[in-house]
Amino acid sequence: MMADVLMRRARPDDALRIAALARWVWLDRYAIDGVNGDVADYLKREFDEQLLCQALDLGRHWLVERGNTLLAWAQLDDASPCPADSDGPSVELKRLYVAPRSQGQGLGARLLLQCRREWPEHPLWLSAWVGNEDALRFYRREGATLWGETWFELGGEQHRNEVLGWPAMERFE
Repeated sequence: MMADVLMRRARPDDALRIAALARWVWLDRYAIDGVNGDVADYLKREFDEQLLCQALDLGRHWLVERGNTLLAWAQLDDASPCPADSDGPSVELKRLYVAPRSQGQGLGARLLLQCRREWPEHPLWLSAWVGNEDALRFYRREGATLWGETWFELGGEQHRNEVLGWPAMERFE
């Protein structure tokens, strides 16, 4: 990874760039048939700049940037219940988005490791759409195992997701 790339906690003033990156990555990965009203509504709702600004104040977001250019973003949620069986509390990796032209540079792996280190005593889990083969391959390469499945609904359509996870980290790795 290039030395001029910085990882840091996201701040509320990063919300506009995060919203733009999130929409870009989401469209690139999920809007394979184009953008209909349901997709547009979802993007507006999920990546609303004001809501992101409020959420960023909670400190559960990390980003990678080069200068003032956002390259990647990760969001953790320690209050979301895991849809698969897990022993005790776990943390959801709600989103890990890397700009399409920045993929393959180790940014996602770096963010993932930081997310795992955030709460090392808890397992980390995520759900990924079965059609996003690149993401599934990446997570498996990074040691995730299949914990189960869940469903994502958009516009009345059900989309199968795999629930993948990692056990709690050792205290002194």
